[in-house]
Amino acid sequence: MSDPSVELLAQQLHDLQGKCLIVADENWDDAPWVYIAQSGSAKRILRSNRYEIAQAAAQAGVSAKFSDFDFSDLETGSFDSVLFRVSKERAVSHHIINRASVLLKSGGTLMLSGEKTDGLKTYTGHANKLFGDSCQPKKSGNYYLSRVTKYSDAGKLLDDKNYLVLRSIGSPENLPLQSKPGIFGWNKIDQGSALLINQLPEFLQSFGAENQPQSLLDLGCGYGFLACAAAQEGLTKITATDNNAAALKACKANFAALKVDGTVIAGDAGSQLEEHFDAIICNPPFHQGFNIDGELTAKFLTASKRLLAPRGRALFVVNNFIALEKKAQDYFPRVREVARSGSFKLIMVSFKD
Repeated sequence: MSDPSVELLAQQLHDLQGKCLIVADENWDDAPWVYIAQSGSAKRILRSNRYEIAQAAAQAGVSAKFSDFDFSDLETGSFDSVLFRVSKERAVSHHIINRASVLLKSGGTLMLSGEKTDGLKTYTGHANKLFGDSCQPKKSGNYYLSRVTKYSDAGKLLDDKNYLVLRSIGSPENLPLQSKPGIFGWNKIDQGSALLINQLPEFLQSFGAENQPQSLLDLGCGYGFLACAAAQEGLTKITATDNNAAALKACKANFAALKVDGTVIAGDAGSQLEEHFDAIICNPPFHQGFNIDGELTAKFLTASKRLLAPRGRALFVVNNFIALEKKAQDYFPRVREVARSGSFKLIMVSFKD
């Protein structure tokens, strides 16, 4: 189901004219792209930090580009409107509002949408100060829409944590890593990933001396912690993939800094990959709080079944309350829990023992 706040923005396209920039993050999954492409007469340009969203928009006929919300290729002061459904991450929302103040013409409009709990009123207030406006959000059911007009660009920019800049997050497992805002858990080491890394030597030994893995896939790689740790175990044919432009940027930088001889590929749960891998490791984004995304679980398991070599093994780390082992039985004949610590567990799957 499409996000109602996204639909609220899409409805505005019918009356827009001139040049419109659509900024789309993961909230635009399942957006009505054909409607967005065809509604109204405005020239629309889309930037998304999610690979599959940029692809879906382009297939519908929208001029779309996949990037980490780097708008340096766009002309300053050239847009009549910018549409943005506020992000789950404050730094992202601040970055987009800041850039909108630069990209919009004088008199241009920033349209913000979201729920009250998304901080829409707060973001509107910040944008008002930056743009010299005083608009109030208008309620539509449980959702809000703000139209902030740019009267000035002399306001103070919002704190976006230097959104586009990579920075050091320390050296977990003696790996000096870089990360940035826009990546889930960007400034910390996920406890689940740490559990998987601690178990990685035993996982590799489980293949047996005659069947040691030659290739490894980090499925949903984030900034590359798992893949970089795997390289320290002697694996040389490593592939990392993610749908998030910020994650891919950080992963590539970490591969280069640590001299990991690997490949980083954009894709939705490995959608752009065709080869088979001896080993797959994955810390998947299966839930928010205690709400489990069953569709996403199926997507990652389907991808793993397609990409795993006949004698390969895949290792998932998930929260203890996620019954991955039960769901995985629909995809793999061999499924078992191999470790548990705190809030996380490791599930290993394979086609053969």
